[in-house]
Amino acid sequence: MADQKKIEKLEKEIENLEIQYEQSQKEALFDKSRQANIYKQLKKKRKQLEQLQKK
Repeated sequence: MADQKKIEKLEKEIENLEIQYEQSQKEALFDKSRQANIYKQLKKKRKQLEQLQKK
């Protein structure tokens, strides 16, 4: 049951990061480091979600 809550939380975080990443692509001309940071976070969260779903 706790894993299900973690999965739901990660899914919401991933969704928010995806939105931020899309917005950062528009702003990428000015701040590429922000875009890279968001992408790293997104990748990390997706990996965590994948590991939880395998359990």
